[in-house]
Amino acid sequence: MAQLNVDQAADALGVSHVQVGRLIDAGELDAERFGRSWAIDPDSLRRYRLLRPRRGRPLSESASWKRVLDAELPANINEAIDLARLVRRRSRNERIRILPALDGRIDDDPRVQHGGAHAAIHHGAGIGRPDQRDIYIGAADADSFRADYRANPNADDPNVVLRIVDGPIASTDKFVPPIVAVLDLLDAADTRAAAEALRVLR
Repeated sequence: MAQLNVDQAADALGVSHVQVGRLIDAGELDAERFGRSWAIDPDSLRRYRLLRPRRGRPLSESASWKRVLDAELPANINEAIDLARLVRRRSRNERIRILPALDGRIDDDPRVQHGGAHAAIHHGAGIGRPDQRDIYIGAADADSFRADYRANPNADDPNVVLRIVDGPIASTDKFVPPIVAVLDLLDAADTRAAAEALRVLR
């Protein structure tokens, strides 16, 4: 799908141009600057529309993590979407590309926990394996991870969502808990996979 300009994004969201700029600055919308114009990624607009926050102050990163780890798996996809909206700031996310030749090393890297579809599959969900990985990593290890995997934050075809958190994620397991995997799928606006994972993992 073609990139969107600020006017198109503002119309789609029903907000002002200024608000679109704020969403870009906050990392809510993925966009690339060309001169004085922005080209906005339509997938990020779709994700934002699905998980658009309700009125009120959002939870902090640490409060979001506590809420996630204290929660049980939601009873249905609508409850999962409500939770995903509430805890959407549980990590600072970067979309990067790593060299495919280095991809296999990630599986055994002790600094990371695998999220998203890879974690959902690990926990027993019957969903397709995606090209993109969701990887959780502590802030203290983020720089070394980027260097070791030659992460490119400006690639047109990112293959990793690097989810950076300040504190411990959940456990020493290589995979995030099932509830986090479902939330990651919703972050990617993949409601079908999230609903299937939720059905199987409950």
